Amino acid sequence: LTQPQNRRHQPFVPKDVAPYIVEAYVGLRSQGSEGGPQKNGDQTVMTARQLLSILRLSQGLARLRFSDYVAREDVDEAIRLTHMSKSSLTDHDQGEGDASGSSSKRKWGGEDVTSRIFNIIRDYSTSSRTLRIELKLVEAMVLRKGFTEQQLKQCLEEYQSLDIIQMNSTGTHIDLLSGE
Repeated sequence: LTQPQNRRHQPFVPKDVAPYIVEAYVGLRSQGSEGGPQKNGDQTVMTARQLLSILRLSQGLARLRFSDYVAREDVDEAIRLTHMSKSSLTDHDQGEGDASGSSSKRKWGGEDVTSRIFNIIRDYSTSSRTLRIELKLVEAMVLRKGFTEQQLKQCLEEYQSLDIIQMNSTGTHIDLLSGE
């Protein structure tokens, strides 16, 4: 596609992705309402305008792939970009972040990032009543909440060294060890 054709190209949201967007939005709204807005600098408060931004970003990402439809990965990346944008504004305003780029210890909502990521994994394990979770599912949940792959990797390494979680031999699943 040429540039003018690409601008006219409008990827659509398939019927199987629409509920995924709604679920993500409702989850982000409910997270934001716990404890009031912007509690301790939390980045999860979500507005209807941000939902529209996520939809437009998702379509833009699909357009970059020359796709006719929006995929779940486009939605996850759009949510991550929205969170990172808000986070960068808050971090800049509060003077957080350091020159070394040590983001795994940065406080976010009163907890360090590593703990927040582990809580996402543990909460999913509890709600689904399983001690084994597919890594791709964990990645999608963590990215959707605005964290990075690097932060997830650091979290997994830290909790493995503490013998709280264990990766299977192929690296496709995370096992929560019941002795936690």
